[in-house]
Amino acid sequence: MAAVSASNIWTVGNYANSSGINQTLIEHWNGTSWQIVSSPNPGSAENFLQGVTAVSATNIWTVGNYANSNGINQTLIEHWNGTNWQVVASPSPGSSNNQLYGVTVVSATNIWTVGNYTNSNGINQTLIEHWNGTNWQIVSSPNAGPYSNDLYGVAAVSASNIWAVGDFDSVSGGLAKTLTEFYS
Repeated sequence: MAAVSASNIWTVGNYANSSGINQTLIEHWNGTSWQIVSSPNPGSAENFLQGVTAVSATNIWTVGNYANSNGINQTLIEHWNGTNWQVVASPSPGSSNNQLYGVTVVSATNIWTVGNYTNSNGINQTLIEHWNGTNWQIVSSPNAGPYSNDLYGVAAVSASNIWAVGDFDSVSGGLAKTLTEFYS
């Protein structure tokens, strides 16, 4: 959920349509009621939105993933320009899975999103992407465990103080342990 003001609040998620295909769902609070706002669905089988953040009333970002025509999850980033939602190109480094869960804003030219991707060995790796005002780029991030590394949330204290949180597995099939990363 992202609040611009008491009468301008956004929330995101997904729903299954009558064919059972997951579609993006974006709702807006106008101070009186919630309304569904049309949003793109690039995937033919799955479209998910997980996080949303607001720079201003005409600059909102949401992140998630969609399944491409080969069934491989790709990162999904959508932008509200004050009139409509549009898909913005974003990297998907994984061979079989790319997902974004959290997004935070420092400024219009400094936005961060986190998630995971599956490498060629089938292991989830942390994924951090940064918006520089022009495009989304991958930012190198550590992986604490040899079996699974996932980031679910991100928060910006300042331009040089960004925190990400998630979990990792240190043994195959093991219990997840907390993972916290810091960018400065």
